[in-house]
Amino acid sequence: MKESKIMLIQYITGIFILVLGALHFLAISALAPTSDKVLYQYANNSTSTHTLTGGTLYYTTVTTIYHTLFWGSIFELLLTFLVFHIFNGFRIILSEQFPGDRSEKAITYIMLVAGLIIFIWGSKTVVTMLLGGGL
Repeated sequence: MKESKIMLIQYITGIFILVLGALHFLAISALAPTSDKVLYQYANNSTSTHTLTGGTLYYTTVTTIYHTLFWGSIFELLLTFLVFHIFNGFRIILSEQFPGDRSEKAITYIMLVAGLIIFIWGSKTVVTMLLGGGL
């Protein structure tokens, strides 16, 4: 594939990361599956209002997000775009630091293998949580 097309994909994945990252933020705030729409439980000692410090993130609250196919799909897409974007970025940087056909091929294959390992590990986590697994 031509480098210009790879860079176009790099830019597109960056945009998708921003959009899906915003959805991820909404999942832990405004769309959180709790009665008060907050995953972190912040409580002041004197009142039951939320404060900015001393929050506790409960495991069961987080896993309720992962049990829906919609959010599982969003997290899997976010993982896909992040892995490509990050490892392609590393590939570009390393290829510029170590020019040459042999080194570029080696860097490409190393980044591909590393990216696949991270993607498989992350996908395993998302699917396990989606199927109700976890700790």
